Amino acid sequence: MTTVPALPSFELLSAALYLSPWSQRALATTTILLAAAAALIGLRWAKAGLLNRLVHQRDSIKPIRFRNLQLLSPLQRFELVRNSLALAHLIFSLLVIAGALLAVTVELPVSRGYVLTFFGWIWEPLRRISLGIVGYLPEFLSILVILFVLRVALRVVKFVFDHAERGNLSLEPWVHREVARPTGTIVRSVLVVLAMFFVVPLLPGIGTSAAQGLTVVLGLMVSFGSTTTVGNLVAGVVLAYMRPFRNGDWVRIGDCFGEVVESRFLYVRLRTIKNEEVIVPSLQALSANIQNFSSRATEQGLILHTTVTIGYSAPWKTVHELLICAARKITFVLQEPKPFVWQTALNDFFVTYEINAYTNRPDQIYEIYAELHRNIQDTFNEGGIEIMSPHYTQIRDGNHVTIPASYLPKDYQAPRLRVETAP
Repeated sequence: MTTVPALPSFELLSAALYLSPWSQRALATTTILLAAAAALIGLRWAKAGLLNRLVHQRDSIKPIRFRNLQLLSPLQRFELVRNSLALAHLIFSLLVIAGALLAVTVELPVSRGYVLTFFGWIWEPLRRISLGIVGYLPEFLSILVILFVLRVALRVVKFVFDHAERGNLSLEPWVHREVARPTGTIVRSVLVVLAMFFVVPLLPGIGTSAAQGLTVVLGLMVSFGSTTTVGNLVAGVVLAYMRPFRNGDWVRIGDCFGEVVESRFLYVRLRTIKNEEVIVPSLQALSANIQNFSSRATEQGLILHTTVTIGYSAPWKTVHELLICAARKITFVLQEPKPFVWQTALNDFFVTYEINAYTNRPDQIYEIYAELHRNIQDTFNEGGIEIMSPHYTQIRDGNHVTIPASYLPKDYQAPRLRVETAP
C-alpha cells in the first residue's frame, strides 16, 4: 500500500488546477501583494479612525501632573498621542511592506538564499536580545525590590522630619526643630546614595571596559566643572545648621536687603523691597555679613535710628524732645519701649544727635525711615530750630557767643567790634 505525501493547501490547490511552477509563483506573489495592500489600507483606515476619535475628545484631555508639577499640558498630550499614532502607522506599514517583499523574494529560487541570509542577520540579534532580557529578569526584580524599599524608607523619613518641623514630633536634642527640614533632606540623600551602591552593580554592562571608561570621563567632568557647586553645597549645609535666618525673615546679606523667600543648600532667594528677586549663592552668603532684622523684632523690637546735626546754639534738651516727638508720630513705631536719643559726637561746630525708636515691623523699614525724616523736618520747623551744621569763618570779635541763651547772664551783651588805627 503506497502512501501519498501530504501537500500544503496552496500546492493542493495548484495541483488541482494543474498550474505550472511559474504560474504558482505568480499566483503566490499576487496573493501576497493583495494581502499587503489590504493590510496597508486597513492600517490607514485604523489611523484615520483613531485620529478622528482623538480630535473629538480633544477638549476632554487633561494635563499630566506629578504632585504640583505639570509634566504635559493638554495640547502637548494631544500632540504626543497624534505623533505616536503616526509613528505606529509608519512602523507597521514598513513591517507589512518588508514582510511582503520578503515573502515575494523567497518564492524566487535565485534570491531565496540571499533573503534567508539577510533574515538571519536580523533574527540573530533579536534572538540574543530576547535571551539577554530573559536572563536579566532576576537582577531586574532585585532592582525593583531595592527601589520599593527605598521609596518606603524615603516616605518614612519625610513623614518623621515633616512632623518634627511642625512641632508635632520632637527629635531634640539630636535634631533641632528649625533644622529638621535640611536634616531630612540630607538623610534622604544618603539613603538614595546607599541604594545606588546596590543598584549600580546590577545594571547590565556596568562591568565592561566601555562603562568603566565612561565613568572615568564623567568623574573628570564633574571634578573640574563642579568645584563651585560643591562649595555652595557645603556652605548651604553649614548655613542650615547655623540657622542665621528662616523663610519670611528680613535680612541683609552683603549689599542685598530683602525677605527670605527660599533657602536651599545651593542658594538663598531674597525678595527686595522693590519686589525684585535676588539669588545669593550659599558660598557668598556664608562669606558675607548676615544681618537678621526679624529674629528679635517680634519679642524685643528692632531699633531703627537716624542722625541729625544741630548747632551748639540749640539747647540739647529741646532737640531731644523734638526728635522723640517726631519718632512717636510714626505709625509702626512702638510706644513702649520709648524712643531715646544719643548724642554721638561733639564736633567743632555742631552736635550729632541720634534718634532711636523700636518697631516690630522689619518689613516696613523704608516706610518708617521715610516717615521719620518727614516728621523730623516738620517738628523742628514747628519748634523754631533750624536743621543745619554751621561752620564759622568770620572773626569772633563782635559776634554773639553760641552758648544757649539760658546759660548766659541776664545782662549779657555781645562784645563790640574794636577798630584800632595806627598813629
